[in-house]
Amino acid sequence: MTGPQHAADPDQSFSNFADFYRKSAYSVFPQDHRTGGSFGVTMMKVDQEPIDFIDAPVPDLVFCRGDTESLGVMIDCGDGPDISGRFSRGLAIYPANTANRTQVQHSHALTQLALPVASLTEEIHSAGITQDGSSFGPWLGRLRPQPLSTSRLMDRMWQVLQDPSKTDHLLLDGLTLQFLAELSGAGDLAPLGGAHPEDERIVRVIDYIEAHYGEALSIGELAAVACLSPGHFSRTFKATVGAPVWTYVTCRRCERAKEMLLTTRLPLTEIAYRCGFANQGHLTRLCNEHFGTTPGAIRQSGLS
Repeated sequence: MTGPQHAADPDQSFSNFADFYRKSAYSVFPQDHRTGGSFGVTMMKVDQEPIDFIDAPVPDLVFCRGDTESLGVMIDCGDGPDISGRFSRGLAIYPANTANRTQVQHSHALTQLALPVASLTEEIHSAGITQDGSSFGPWLGRLRPQPLSTSRLMDRMWQVLQDPSKTDHLLLDGLTLQFLAELSGAGDLAPLGGAHPEDERIVRVIDYIEAHYGEALSIGELAAVACLSPGHFSRTFKATVGAPVWTYVTCRRCERAKEMLLTTRLPLTEIAYRCGFANQGHLTRLCNEHFGTTPGAIRQSGLS
């Protein structure tokens, strides 16, 4: 590499980070894209040769994790270069709407997570993060060792985006909010101002879940029922119920499926559909996780 090159025409604009990666000089590198959730989360895994590119600004907050050992990394988001000797499991945050330069002197693999700030403005603020990401402090435009908790959350989000149940946004939305809370130093989704065990807002949500558990749900939809922002709702629900909302909904779906297995002769595919599972395989996997047995075995036990 003789010097930095623009990855795309400086006058060209892009609707999001994935659009930029597909239409810029990065398009020559093998990449796997996955998108989902009601917030519009995009993740990608990329294998790259050595690069020295000036990237165009995009309306996404981008979290970039190095997945291979690579020496000679330089990042500059406009406030001076950050030079690091290692790239393995390091994390850098690129602010939205900001051009940046990245140089990596060896072949490397990345996992990247892009969050559109337009759909997450309220949640970013509630986590103490400004739209450009500046309250991430030393993370912004700098390569830092990533906490194991947030690295695992990135891996879990990647897995969820591959799962056929991703049409139900609840789990991915929750993991997204948890990721922001963890990385911003907020830790777990603790309540804001405490929560009463009989919080009427959460009671309304639980009633709503009971009436709609067979439908695709999202954090935003349930938060609207509670008249709270998604981030505040997630914290309040966990403080009140004792479990994240996505865990609670999954448990209720499994319990309703078990009731149907024991009291009806409906086909397994129909039970899966009525209880909000993506398909029979999804129902079987979660029954194994929650009850330690298969739907067929549960039904057979009711006949003995």
